[in-house]
Amino acid sequence: MWYAKMYFSEGREIFQYDSLGMQGLPSVHEEFPFLESLLSFQELNYEELAPALSEICGNWEKWITQEDRDAVTAAMVKLGELKTQHIYFQLLYTRCYNNISVPHHNDENLQLLAEMQEAAAQLPQYQKQIQRFFELVLDVDSAGREPQSQAARNYTYDMPKDPGLFCFRPIPLSFEPVEPGRCSPVLYSSSIRDMIDYSLRSCVERNITVRRCKNCGRWFPRTGRVSAEYCERPVPKGQQHCRDIGALKQWTLRQAGNDAFKAYRKEYKRRFAWIKAGRITDEAFYAWSEQARAQKKKCDEGTIALEDFQRWLKES
Repeated sequence: MWYAKMYFSEGREIFQYDSLGMQGLPSVHEEFPFLESLLSFQELNYEELAPALSEICGNWEKWITQEDRDAVTAAMVKLGELKTQHIYFQLLYTRCYNNISVPHHNDENLQLLAEMQEAAAQLPQYQKQIQRFFELVLDVDSAGREPQSQAARNYTYDMPKDPGLFCFRPIPLSFEPVEPGRCSPVLYSSSIRDMIDYSLRSCVERNITVRRCKNCGRWFPRTGRVSAEYCERPVPKGQQHCRDIGALKQWTLRQAGNDAFKAYRKEYKRRFAWIKAGRITDEAFYAWSEQARAQKKKCDEGTIALEDFQRWLKES
């Protein structure tokens, strides 16, 4: 019987949940970029989550002690809201759903209540421990490029030398086919802590470091170009990824000393304003801009002099 599986595959992290614990097809299958679940968990505002978690635990206790069906319904509704905020909370929802769908002994419900209460109390501590682990082990700019060496330096066996660091424990790992022609370690998680543990140790095992993005300030894993300074973390629909913004910034910086670009940009803005003033049509403007880019390319290549390009811009 299993309720939650988590594994990494080719730059992705995959979560599967089976609400009935039947080991059949998962009722939930979610994919994210590698390490996204841990990083987004780190960004959760615990003060906003605490009232909901407290309400869930209180209603679950009412259901156990008073058989209050309204209370357990309220708990599941609130858990349903939480699981949309972060994939880790899907685990709590799945386990609670199983307990009310399949008859369980009261001791098991009490144990689940104790686990939820502990998780609610420990979430801010986990966030602090993750942050400290980043600083001492994974942050390429402060800890260096060798997570294995940094982890060895900061732990004695499985105990951290710094009490603020995350403490690793045995986790339920398997190794099995996960996709056609591909096997991977698979975490059969029973707690949010297990998923945090698996993510951190996987970074160390793979020598994957993290860095703060120069644009948004969020952490991101360095899984591609080692010199990357801008992230590709998920953004709201319609917004640019930081890496695209960074590429534009770098291009603009390189053009800052380009006199041909400055002349072209100045004339471009002037003529673009003519569209709103009704002095030129869209078609005429875009035809001119295409010709201007061709002339600028000649200037960049040295085919024509800068003065000739500037004269063309004025007279075209």
